[in-house]
Amino acid sequence: MQRLEGEYAQAYYAGIVWERHAKSRLNRSYPGSGFDAFDELSRALALFDKAHELSPPEDDDAILHWNACARVIDVNKLEARPDEEPSVQSE
Repeated sequence: MQRLEGEYAQAYYAGIVWERHAKSRLNRSYPGSGFDAFDELSRALALFDKAHELSPPEDDDAILHWNACARVIDVNKLEARPDEEPSVQSE
């Protein structure tokens, strides 16, 4: 992503990469893929937010991808990976 010129392009295309990774994980449907997809979609959402802030007013691409990621999370009922339960320490 470093070769792309401008912060907008770097944020936007990095968001595209995370969005595609997340969709790939959902398609493979392995144990925990939903948690992994949620993590990656969350990264994509943050990058699309940044890109939207940097975009010209007439460019809606970043917000359209943000909405698509939010729909994937909603439709698939994705959630963050639960925190691990603290282990019980024996004395």
